[in-house]
Amino acid sequence: LRWITLITAFGIAVVKANLVIQNFMHLRWEKNLMKWVLATSLILMFLMVAGISPDVMNHEGNNWENVAAKAAVERGVDGEAEEETMVVAAPVGFTPQGAFQTVCATCHGTAGDGNGPAGAALDPPPANFTDAAFWADRDKQRIMTVIQDGAAAVGGSSLMAPFGALYTDEQVSELADYVISFAPDGAAPGCE
Repeated sequence: LRWITLITAFGIAVVKANLVIQNFMHLRWEKNLMKWVLATSLILMFLMVAGISPDVMNHEGNNWENVAAKAAVERGVDGEAEEETMVVAAPVGFTPQGAFQTVCATCHGTAGDGNGPAGAALDPPPANFTDAAFWADRDKQRIMTVIQDGAAAVGGSSLMAPFGALYTDEQVSELADYVISFAPDGAAPGCE
């Protein structure tokens, strides 16, 4: 009797599963869709492996070989014979005007008026060094601190990044003097 009950229970379960599969899982049309998805996935995987395999085949132990980089180095090594005709440019020295144009003018503008191309997108806007009101409570040390540590170091906007790592203390002092030169006459008494 146990065996008959067991066989009957499994028989009913199989019939119910078959009815669910046929009527609710739509496997008749999903089978075709799944075949296309599987075939497409396998083709894409094959193409990816075929594209990567040349790099994998060049693998030697833990050393990956970059063929393009080696070819570029070899071309450069072959060019050493032409080195005699090459003219080496003299190193460019620091100038406060050049540093301002390179680092500061993007936001503060070439005239120091706060109208640089990137300054238009900033909130709060960059400082206007040509405005007498800006210089009312500024001195050279504060300008140097802002250049070295950013405006946040003196309670200003965190959008003014620190540039102390780029310049020596002497260069920062020269750059601060250049920034002070934008002040209207007599507007920066604490900076003289």
